[in-house]
Amino acid sequence: MSNRAWMPLHIGDYLADTGHLTATEHGAYLLLIMHYWQNGCLPENERIIARIAKLTPEQWEESRDMLAMLFGPGWTHKRIDAELSKADEIIEKRRAAAESRYSKGKNQASDANAMHVQSKCSDTGVPPFTDNQSSSLRSEDARAPDFEIFWDAFPNKIGKPSAEKAFSQAIKRASLDEIMVGVRAYAAKTDDRQWCLPVKWLSDDRWKDQPAKPPDKAPPKPNGIAHLQTTQSRAEYLAQEIERSNRSFKR
Repeated sequence: MSNRAWMPLHIGDYLADTGHLTATEHGAYLLLIMHYWQNGCLPENERIIARIAKLTPEQWEESRDMLAMLFGPGWTHKRIDAELSKADEIIEKRRAAAESRYSKGKNQASDANAMHVQSKCSDTGVPPFTDNQSSSLRSEDARAPDFEIFWDAFPNKIGKPSAEKAFSQAIKRASLDEIMVGVRAYAAKTDDRQWCLPVKWLSDDRWKDQPAKPPDKAPPKPNGIAHLQTTQSRAEYLAQEIERSNRSFKR
């Protein structure tokens, strides 16, 4: 178990991942991830989880599913697990460095002991334990390259967390290329229909939709010269018929 005085939290990404939460759910989620950070996990009993989140039974019943979407199975949290692993690794390296300095006699014994004690402190005094400065604390690194490609191209960017989950299932039914061909065709539509929500677009396999057929073209109008030629030919024909009739009458 790792215990830290503070944890990394990238505000922009946090807000992007939790935009669908209410104010109460924001507070509950922060309490849960802080408990997770200090203890390395959440309890198995959901009644205890609800108490950690400071939610009444009614509030828990209403918000439970929304909060669970931000965690993995069994209320695990891969992002926090990864950050805790990095924190432990940093502390271990500091401890090894202190012992190495002490054994080589490069520092006085008191300084080495002080360094050794510092390496065990719960607050390491180092920047957030992450190499990815664009990731917030979330169950999985949802900004997977494939999803980001889809998200950048989709025209109606609403409900990103639910879209991420739908995409993780859709990518099992179709390749990224198939989905992206459908996205580009959908983004290029020119009719006045409302844009579909990304979660519905993915869940309904809308990348399979056939592009709308262009409207039938009206037959081209005759140009001026052709029309004039047609008019003249008809007049000449009528004149010839009249002359023929006159000749027949004279006989």
